[in-house]
Amino acid sequence: MRRLLLPLPILGLAMLGARPAAATVWYATYDLHVAGLHVMQTRITIDSDARRYRLEMQSRSRGMLGVFSRSDQTTVVEGDWQGNTPRPRRYVVQGVMRGERREALMDYAADGRPQVRSLVPSLETEERDGVPADQLAGTMDSLSALLMLSRNVAATRRCEGAMRLFDARRLTQAQARTEGEETVPNEWGVGMQGRALRCTVESRMLGGFLRNQDQARSREPSEITAWIASPRAGAPPVPLRVEIASRWWGRVYATLTRLEGE
Repeated sequence: MRRLLLPLPILGLAMLGARPAAATVWYATYDLHVAGLHVMQTRITIDSDARRYRLEMQSRSRGMLGVFSRSDQTTVVEGDWQGNTPRPRRYVVQGVMRGERREALMDYAADGRPQVRSLVPSLETEERDGVPADQLAGTMDSLSALLMLSRNVAATRRCEGAMRLFDARRLTQAQARTEGEETVPNEWGVGMQGRALRCTVESRMLGGFLRNQDQARSREPSEITAWIASPRAGAPPVPLRVEIASRWWGRVYATLTRLEGE
């Protein structure tokens, strides 16, 4: 049976569309469903101003997944703004994924190149190929990249953007595009009516493959779709729903259940 690889960085799309508003810190909670089952809850803290940013994503398994394969992971990124471009300074992942300890620590050199300081399990333990250093120039972590897209969405109501992502293990190319606006269905249960901006993000893995993987298959593009809007007056635009195409698990989707500001 194929292992369920929950797309935690993809849930970082909760930052897409976030911008400084009446509150300086926002908390967004999402429930993730796979094959109709509630398997994970993610809470995202968005703390960003004109000079710097800090994002924290806490994900915990729920339902039957939590009984058979515990996952509890926190990802934190801190960085500075250089114009509309985020410059991450520190990226940390800590927790347990499918019952196994997971850890990653990266900081960034003066030229912006990521430097991996700690990685558990190691590349050798995972039997994963490393990404050559000369391919890391111009990369950023997925949360910083999505926050960069957020400014574009807030300013232009468009999703277009391209970036190269590195999470201390995998190198990925991502491309975002605008699909238009759609009416928010009542059955989503997000507590708002009206229209939302529909965005699609296509990603393609470039490096950091497991040695027993079929690389041709691993390089095939995958897509996620997000519907973005402001759920209430004064709130930043955030995804109301994120859907992930999966050939193995059917429909995978995350829905906003709470948005709070302070």
